[in-house]
Amino acid sequence: MTRVGVESATKRYGELIAVDSLSLTIQAGEVYSLIGANGAGKSTLIRMIVGLTEPDSGRITICGEDVQASTSKRHIGYLPEELLLYNRLTGREYLALVAGLKEADPAQIQQETDFFELSHVQDKLAGGYSLGMRKKLGLAAAMLGSPDILVLDEPLNGLDVEMMRKLRLRIADERGAGRSILVSSHVMSFVERVSDRVGVLRAGKMAAEGPPAELRTMTRLADAQFDDVFFALTGA
Repeated sequence: MTRVGVESATKRYGELIAVDSLSLTIQAGEVYSLIGANGAGKSTLIRMIVGLTEPDSGRITICGEDVQASTSKRHIGYLPEELLLYNRLTGREYLALVAGLKEADPAQIQQETDFFELSHVQDKLAGGYSLGMRKKLGLAAAMLGSPDILVLDEPLNGLDVEMMRKLRLRIADERGAGRSILVSSHVMSFVERVSDRVGVLRAGKMAAEGPPAELRTMTRLADAQFDDVFFALTGA
């Protein structure tokens, strides 16, 4: 089952073509990662997939619905690269607000608070959170409501090694439950371990796509690390 469908999507900002006639699909129970140099178009593509930015041409569907349909948003849990919080709300209040918007089970708030190790700060104002705590709060919010599709833009920024490990295992669990996960990350070791398929963006186009192991062979660097493949394909 196709959960995310991107068909010939293009987005321009003046003279700049941020995403250039790009197509991809993400299936149920699949982890798909986007990689590419800064400015390759990853964040623009993600914003179109979650419905925050409309493509100038092409079509994007979420679980068969046009992404701009109001009902499509209920399928998505989204962690943006730069999370904006209500600084005068506590962590607990912020999650309660998100849970209400998603019509999520309130009991899940404490479950996610515990999982992301926020219990000791859940009654502190989010404005005083460190980068790592803000990232974990955003991840907890994205998980609320057990959405069909998780979209995680640079989820590792600010996380310590142990939380990175927990997130990797959590992604595997969500995949096992049949959810689709879209990840954008510059941490190639993480991408290689969690991904079923990887899309490599370059100047708004899909430079390469496939399982991580196949991307190695495409560059004829059979013994190379995934980082080397990334640099070879993107020109970064």
